Amino acid sequence: MPNLSRRQFTKVLAGAGAAVFSGGHAWAQSNALMRIVVPFAPGGGGDVLGRIFAEKMATEMRRTIIVENKPGGSTTIGTDFVAKAKPDGNTILLTIPLLLQTYYLFNKLPYDPFNDIKPVVDLIKSPLWIAVSTQKTSANNFTELVKEVKANPKTHIYGSIGNGSTSHILGNQLNKVSNLDMLHVPYKGSAQVSMALASGEITMTILDLVTLNALIPTGKIKLIAVTGTERSPLTPSIPTLAEQGYSGFELPTWAGFFVPKNTPPEIIQNIREVSIKIMNLPEIQSRFKDLGYVAGGKSTADFQKQLSEENARWGRLIKDSGIEI
Repeated sequence: MPNLSRRQFTKVLAGAGAAVFSGGHAWAQSNALMRIVVPFAPGGGGDVLGRIFAEKMATEMRRTIIVENKPGGSTTIGTDFVAKAKPDGNTILLTIPLLLQTYYLFNKLPYDPFNDIKPVVDLIKSPLWIAVSTQKTSANNFTELVKEVKANPKTHIYGSIGNGSTSHILGNQLNKVSNLDMLHVPYKGSAQVSMALASGEITMTILDLVTLNALIPTGKIKLIAVTGTERSPLTPSIPTLAEQGYSGFELPTWAGFFVPKNTPPEIIQNIREVSIKIMNLPEIQSRFKDLGYVAGGKSTADFQKQLSEENARWGRLIKDSGIEI
């Protein structure tokens, strides 16, 4: 080996460190702007999650990372943006089950959700809470809400984060199985829905706890049920829909990272490894608990398998619901 000056030796060590950190790819040390595209308006659970990861990933990867909100079209605008982005790892999509649901809700999408983007890692999973406006109903549980809605036909509204969203599909299904006539009104994001609920604009919504939590102490909204197979430890007094006699609402919601097709495997692996490292940080574990989230971390292959299984289940549910966009 030739003799090296101290400066040359330092450069060799720096280069080796970059290769170890990035799996042999210079991408992790790139000066290019990196963006996490969130297909929702600011202020909701997806936006909060995106900013948590953007901050920690910027530190871990020594990159400039921003959150770019691209709401609209039931997440199709933001998803299309990522699907058509350069597959260099600098544009990441943070999305939820709407990725699968829109395939069955729209006659045509500008992208193929199963081939034009690739899953990287699941970030979190969580149940959803059914919340009501105390200005519109005195119900303390879903059974009481059903009685009130039936006693006052054509006067109640449920809001969602967009046409075809989980909150829309589940609200429609609750209408169907309970023989209710609540009108559906879509909003641009979860923050807007929660404010509509607090103001008495709508009667009910189905959302994540991170969005609803700030309004619960005001007394303007009330939690009356939770989805999933068991009560959440964050709200142990709130019964599941199944406990109240309404089965079929056990699917959890989730959020995950996706990238454009043809993104190199080493870049996908690097994003996944950094994401998992962040999930396991004590302060992030504590934050997730406060938000009502459970950390993900499946392998990319297992996440893909989960998506395939859920795809079939959402397809059946949406077909049965009769929802079209």
